[in-house]
Amino acid sequence: MEEKERVLSDLRELRVKSEDLFRYLQSDDKDIKHEAWVTAEKLIRSGKLELQPLLCFPDHGTRYRVWNLIPDLSNVKREVIISGIPCFLELLQDKDVNVRRLSWYVTLPKLLSYVNLADVKMLTDYCREVATGEWKDLLDETCREIQD
Repeated sequence: MEEKERVLSDLRELRVKSEDLFRYLQSDDKDIKHEAWVTAEKLIRSGKLELQPLLCFPDHGTRYRVWNLIPDLSNVKREVIISGIPCFLELLQDKDVNVRRLSWYVTLPKLLSYVNLADVKMLTDYCREVATGEWKDLLDETCREIQD
């Protein structure tokens, strides 16, 4: 069995150490990275993987997915979420346009009860900057709602 197949199998069977999982979540191989996220989500939902180290994860695609998952989790303490808010605010300014758009439009509305609105208002130029093309109407509305 080649290395990639072994890694994918270990991920699917949840036979992976946290440090290996974190490495796979940053993999350049899209298959491994995807399977690592599926595994991480299962472990987070079951309470077998702590959320806090993922809130500021270096890979911003993974970080976005973690933040987007928070509203569906009932076992996360508010203090843990609040402590990671600066890392979420980084996503609202991300150089990856897709991560930034999704963070503004999909995730931010779900997290309004955790963020300091004044901090978010200071970042609305980042929202307007990516409100183009098919995202224009969606993000223009989000930007306006935050400003008001």
